[in-house]
Order: sequence, then C-alpha cells, then structure tokens
Amino acid sequence: MLKAILPVLLLCVGTVGPIAFTPALANEQAAEYANAYDIDADTGYRMERYRAPVPDSFPFGPTVATEFIQRVINDDAFTLIDVYPPKGLGPDPIEGHWLTPEVRESLPGAIWLPDVGRGYLESELEAYFRRNLKHFSAGDKNKALVFFCTSDCWQSWNAAVRASRWGYTNVHWYPTGSDGWLEQGGNVDVVEPVNFLKEYPHEENAKTAADAMVDQLDAPFPNHARIVLYAQDGSTHDIGHVSFNRANAEHYGVQVTVESAEFNDHFLSMRPFKCLDGASEWFCHQPYPYELNNVVSETDVSDLEYQLLFIKKTPKEFGIDAWNGLYFRLSRQPNGIWRGQLLEGDLNPLQSPPTNNAKLLDLNEFIEADTTQRRFTHLELQPTS
Repeated sequence: MLKAILPVLLLCVGTVGPIAFTPALANEQAAEYANAYDIDADTGYRMERYRAPVPDSFPFGPTVATEFIQRVINDDAFTLIDVYPPKGLGPDPIEGHWLTPEVRESLPGAIWLPDVGRGYLESELEAYFRRNLKHFSAGDKNKALVFFCTSDCWQSWNAAVRASRWGYTNVHWYPTGSDGWLEQGGNVDVVEPVNFLKEYPHEENAKTAADAMVDQLDAPFPNHARIVLYAQDGSTHDIGHVSFNRANAEHYGVQVTVESAEFNDHFLSMRPFKCLDGASEWFCHQPYPYELNNVVSETDVSDLEYQLLFIKKTPKEFGIDAWNGLYFRLSRQPNGIWRGQLLEGDLNPLQSPPTNNAKLLDLNEFIEADTTQRRFTHLELQPTS
C-alpha cells in the first residue's frame, strides 16, 4: 500500500496550492502506516521514540522535499513551523520562556513551537499549539502550513497529523527538515521558541463560563475529573484525578493519577501496594504492569478502566491474592459523570505480558459484585472543570 501511494504523493512536491485529500482516504492510508510503523492505530500518532526512521510519505497531505522549500521559503502564502524538541526543563511556568541550553538554527522565517509533536499533549501544551496555529494561520484553516523538525523526527509527523485532525486542510510535511535544508546548502537563522504563555487576546472569541460548561456537558469526556469511591456507609473518598485531551473527533488521550492521603503503603506477597485500609475490608490498588496506549473513546474506555484495578483483602490475611480482583466497568451518565460498576474477578492473567497491546482480562469471566458485602459500592469520575 505504501509503495502504491508514494508516487501519487511525490507528484505534490512541486505544487503550491492546496491538495485535496478526503478524510476517508487519509484514514485508510493512516491505518496502513500503523501496520508498517510503531504508530498508534487509533490516533495516528507515534507515542514514543521520536527519533527513528520515518515513512516516505504522509497520508493527510503532500510530502515535500528541499527543492520545494527552496521555491516557497519567501512566499507569504506558506508558514513554516519547526517543532524541534529541545533539551532542557521545558517552559518556565511563571515567565513562559523555554529553559534550554540549546541554540536552534532553523529555516529562515520559521516559527518554532517546541514539543508540540509529542504523541500525547498535556492540556496546557495542546492549548499552546492550538492558539499559535490559529495566530500564525490568521484563523484561516486553508492556510498552507509546512511542518518540519530534523531528519528522522516523528514529532514533525505527529504535529502534521494533529493539525490535520484539527481541521487544517493544507498541511505539508517536510520529513528531512533542517538537516535536509543544510545538506543542500540552505542558510539558517537562529530562532527563538514562541513563549509558552504568549496569548493573543484580540483574536480569541469571548466565551462565558456557562458556555464552557455546556461544551463540556456535550463532550463525552470532561477536561478534568476527580476519582471518587462511594462507601457502604455513605462516605466518599477522593482517590485521584483524570485528565482528558481530545486527539480527534472520536478519541481522547487520558492521563490517570491514583493518589490520596488515605492510601497507606503495605508490602504484601513480596510486592508494594497502596491500600485503603483501616476497615474490615481493604481495597489495594493494583497498577497495570504493562504499557497502555492511554487513548479512550465513548465506546471503549478500557485503557482508563485498566488503571483503576484493585484487589480486596481482610486485615487478617498475611498476603494478597490477585484472585480477589476488582474491576470498575465505566458507563457515562446523563449528567456527564462516568460511573464505575463494581465487578469481581481474577487478576492473575496480568502475570503474562500482552501481545499487540491486547487486553489481558476477559470481563465475561467477571461477575457483578454484591455491593451489600463490599466496603466500596461504586466509583465515579466527577468533572471538575
């Protein structure tokens, strides 16, 4: 498939106007890339190891070579966006300038937006990318954008995919980037990264808090939610929080943190656990021991559910037995809250590493818990903003 589409895309190298790529065709081709490269099939992003050989073409727009850049570099119709990720501590949280010892020499006139090509963007980094795309495209989603980095840099791929999924229709990918430019004798300029906190208030559409809340209720996931356990005695217990980041029309990146002052550390069966103890039944958190894509959709939240696994035990039991596993099956409620129904089953399958990111637990082998006998009856993800 890749060989078949490559000649078609390379014909675009000499063009200047926008190229028509239908979403259906692009998504079909993106799936082919996922099979050939270490790309997440759901989002189209490379999630790690960003310095590695990249494909010869790009499913959402034209792939361009240095000769093309030489022709358009002084053309105001094109905006060059460098996403090179610098070494250092990232942006200063107070001043917004990037804390890096590196000097970046880039293509003349390029805009440097560091790190926006990661596979998963924290909400602040996503907002930084969105507002600068809007600013440097003058709000025109048909504006010609050229994304690049160095050679063999997956962050330029990810940034181009992300812009395409956000509705920018004239996205170009320059895979050899500044290395390819220098190899053919191009001049470079020292560029400064755009300040992380820079705002463009005159360009923003004013939104009331009520508008923002309506947006969140309409969306399948909130921006942020707290994880709350409900106990048999009517008490509630905050045990962490979840952040959601829209990846495309259907999928969201998810980041889960399970932590609370109510957890106590225990060493059980030769392993460390954080447990909600102090009662006749303990709930001990079982972290999922393997890598997850950390991507959810309205119809599949298993990557989130797998990070909310617990094992129950009594204080008298010396160790802990994964046979007594607990799983919260999440479903969305009309008020926007996600509610976790408590299931019981065996977590011992987690001892065998998965293949191809397969889910290790068969929920058909789990049973609905008798919540009259359990310390905690259910779980909720409650939106906080």
